[in-house]
Amino acid sequence: MKRVVPSRPRHLSARKLVLSYLVIIMTTSIVFSLLFFVTTADSWEDGGQDLGVTLLLINLITLVVGALLSYRLARRTLRPIEKTLDTQDQYIADASHELRTPLASALISNEVALKNHQLTLAQARTIIEGNVKDMQELRLLSDGLLRESEVQSSVLKLAPVDTRGVAQEAIQALTLIATEKNIIIKNDTSAISVITDADALRKVLTILLENAIKYSPAKSVITLTNQQGYSSVDITVTDQGIGIGSSEISNIFQRFYRTDQSRSQTTGYGLGLSIAKELLEKVGGKITVKSALREGSEFTVKLPVDVKDLGLPQ
Repeated sequence: MKRVVPSRPRHLSARKLVLSYLVIIMTTSIVFSLLFFVTTADSWEDGGQDLGVTLLLINLITLVVGALLSYRLARRTLRPIEKTLDTQDQYIADASHELRTPLASALISNEVALKNHQLTLAQARTIIEGNVKDMQELRLLSDGLLRESEVQSSVLKLAPVDTRGVAQEAIQALTLIATEKNIIIKNDTSAISVITDADALRKVLTILLENAIKYSPAKSVITLTNQQGYSSVDITVTDQGIGIGSSEISNIFQRFYRTDQSRSQTTGYGLGLSIAKELLEKVGGKITVKSALREGSEFTVKLPVDVKDLGLPQ
């Protein structure tokens, strides 16, 4: 997918932050200089004149060095904020672009219909069907955006979780959809426990299974397996679907990204995998992919065994 690119990356002004840091540095330097001068001036033969000049030079050097350090520190402080704002701008631009497409399609078709005074019932029906399709796409997009907002605001509840049980719950939620495509989902996981957020893990597995069903042909098999590693518990979803090209694997976790193959075969807005990745990052996990075109895909969820590896406050 071609991303909508904002005008240019943000570059926040560091002037106020630099001045704040410099004021702190210089205030500290001047206070210590005055205290040193007052307590030691009497011991100097010239009454402290040389000491005063020395301290003045030290403070001038501190001013120059402090200004440089303050600027570097300010840029380092602002950099993650700028990155967050750039990500937000990109997200808004991409979402706006995706929203405009079905809206524009519905608007144009309705305007054309209104101007056609000889519109037949069959033509009107075709236009309505097109509008329904556009509204369904908007609903899919709004549902995806809502799921992503829930991820951002969700509060983690860490507890021992039976990965086999959570996998079975995800499968049951999608049994009807899989049955409609005559796809079998096999739960070959074993009873392995890990400390994580059960709801987050369920959502991740549901997203991966939804994707597997969406991109798999009828009468195929999707398999869930798990294994206990030294530092992680791995849960793998394997399908027999269309696969992903090697050049596209690095992009599939970007918001709104869809491969060329998926574009022509399925609906959706490419939000699922980005949501799954964000959920896993919140619990200290990660996701890996092995895939090849027309050979299926293998998504592996890796959850840390040690709670200390979660990167969360203990």
